[in-house]
Amino acid sequence: APTHHPYIMSHYQEQLRKMTIDRAGTIASFVEDGEMYVDAKEWVNPSPPDEDHFARQFIFGDFHADTHHFIEQAKTRGPKEILCAASASALVSPLVSIIDKCLVQDITGTAQFMRAVSGATKEMFLTPGRFFGGMSFRLTFAVYFGTYAVANLSELALDVKKVTDDETRKTSKVAASGVANIGLLAWRDSTFARVYSKTVPHATPTRTLGFFATRDMLTMYATFYMAPVAAEYLEKEHGWGTNAAELSTALAIPAAMQIITAPLHIHAMDFYAKPVVDSTSERWAVIKKEFKTVSFARSFRILPAFGIGSFSNNKFRELFIKQENEELLLSRRITRAYTQSFGA
Repeated sequence: APTHHPYIMSHYQEQLRKMTIDRAGTIASFVEDGEMYVDAKEWVNPSPPDEDHFARQFIFGDFHADTHHFIEQAKTRGPKEILCAASASALVSPLVSIIDKCLVQDITGTAQFMRAVSGATKEMFLTPGRFFGGMSFRLTFAVYFGTYAVANLSELALDVKKVTDDETRKTSKVAASGVANIGLLAWRDSTFARVYSKTVPHATPTRTLGFFATRDMLTMYATFYMAPVAAEYLEKEHGWGTNAAELSTALAIPAAMQIITAPLHIHAMDFYAKPVVDSTSERWAVIKKEFKTVSFARSFRILPAFGIGSFSNNKFRELFIKQENEELLLSRRITRAYTQSFGA
């Protein structure tokens, strides 16, 4: 039976005529007794996600087809997706670059972690040209720009192909963004090892690259697979709200995974700096010595990388990419604010 929908009533009640909305399907609508109805069988909700799933808009690991409702053509949406990724990367890269560079210096014995962080932070504020033009920031910017851009463009491709199956979307997004993130981080961290360690620069050993890749695959697995399972558990077993469960696990689970991946990161850097040691106990001694610092710092860096970066990336997309609810666009918000302040 036809189902009354308040969104259609509130936005189209003045029109009181038949209409068709072209999206994944069409919506047959008609008027009866002064009210507008839609055929629910073909309905695809054009409004933003309901309040139960609002947090999904800002989670990097989200893959659902109904999270965003962009309707802009691919030829103009594509460049905007890339610019949004670049803007988000610019916000997150300063802090992440400082943490990651200083961890390399600490593990390889070049500098103590907190002293290195203090020095890098001073450089950022006192000599910004040197900091933002430096290799640490530039490579980190490339990593997260590439990661966010590939994630955005993979969603664009799925939307163009009208893929609505959640599992298909998840597999595609994991494959695309995973390859980008893992590859770019392995490249950047091998460069960091060559530049910021005390050893003579040399080719990055296969073991080091392998441990980098394993480290980041585990983080991606935690993001796309473990976090949703944990969120569902909190909802069903402990009565958490959907937004609270999804947002908290999207940050907490990848952060917790760094406790497991910290030894991999330490050994990868240590093996580059010292390919040959007298005994295995020396390797374990380095891991034991650096574990607390590395696990804490790498857990903390998840917050800007998957928190600030993901939030800002999706917020920029909401503000600049045309969607069915045009009131969310920045241009509409500016017009509305101007009208409210100065009148029509």
